[in-house]
Amino acid sequence: MNFRLDIRWKYLGSDAEEIDPVFFALLKAIRTTGSLRSAAENTNISYRHAWGLIKRWSNRISKPVVTLEKGRGAKLTAIGEKLLWSEQLIISRLSPELQKLSKELNRELNALIDVKSKPEKIRINASHGLAVAQLQSLCAESAVFEMDFHFRGSLESLRELANSRCDIAGFHFPSGEISANLAPLYLQWLSEEKHLLLHVSTRQQGLMTTRKNPRKINNLKSLTKRSVRFVNRQPESGTRTIFDELLKREGINKSSINGYHNEEFTHIAVAALVASGAADAGFGIKAAASKFGLHFIPIVSETYVLAIDRNIPDKVIEEVKNILKSRKFRNQVNTLPGYDIKQAGEEITFEDLFS
Repeated sequence: MNFRLDIRWKYLGSDAEEIDPVFFALLKAIRTTGSLRSAAENTNISYRHAWGLIKRWSNRISKPVVTLEKGRGAKLTAIGEKLLWSEQLIISRLSPELQKLSKELNRELNALIDVKSKPEKIRINASHGLAVAQLQSLCAESAVFEMDFHFRGSLESLRELANSRCDIAGFHFPSGEISANLAPLYLQWLSEEKHLLLHVSTRQQGLMTTRKNPRKINNLKSLTKRSVRFVNRQPESGTRTIFDELLKREGINKSSINGYHNEEFTHIAVAALVASGAADAGFGIKAAASKFGLHFIPIVSETYVLAIDRNIPDKVIEEVKNILKSRKFRNQVNTLPGYDIKQAGEEITFEDLFS
């Protein structure tokens, strides 16, 4: 939006009337050319229009503003000169201030317009993962929406979504036999009517150990060895939920695992502790293990999903889909071991995910 403030003269009285700015341009042209016809041409009006303006304002002022003499052309009278001088003086004095005010007005108006057209602010809570970290980075570049992003556990993120405390929740859900038992934990916070599911990636989770694996950790039961120090994920994280279900299926008592209550909030933190020697094993994604050069024992495959509130603008949903399908996202995530993003950005049904 761009407004310009201008000066307009107005003749006051019972028959008040604004003076057309062309009138002053005509006076200036008459002074310059000395001819009404030439002045009319210079101001891009007809001779008849020029003559009408001069006659009209001479009558309103009750004094001629221009003298017209046959063979001698046109000349401004003292009144005409005074009017033109006054108009130019006012412009020279007030134009800089008007330009300044115009800029301020336009800036303030455009600021108000920008508030209305400002990108949507979208609240995203998501379970930690290396692919979603790339997604976070690309979403931050979007011109369609502004992002308020927080890493939370899968179940915590879904609960926040259900309670309208976020607009998008990122969570991961396992495939295979354990999915049936875990589905109710996730579905209690989700509704097909309210939420759209978008595929982000599939990935592998399993045990991480040092490369030499001196404790000979081969499976979940190996964690019950008294010599093994374990590092876990925090409660309500998707990884912790899956890990607990796996222990239940194996008949492993949590209390038999040394370090079960030693908790970290990200896959990277778990891998870092194992790599540092502070723990002998952790449960997490293959990409985190690879990052620290750890030995990885795959146990479960899972799907990382975005649950999206259907009430957010369609343009935001389309933007998220486009980011997930973008070459930039795919190039970044394809370098992560254990990730598969062939279906990234595609909608996934509740039935396909949870059954």
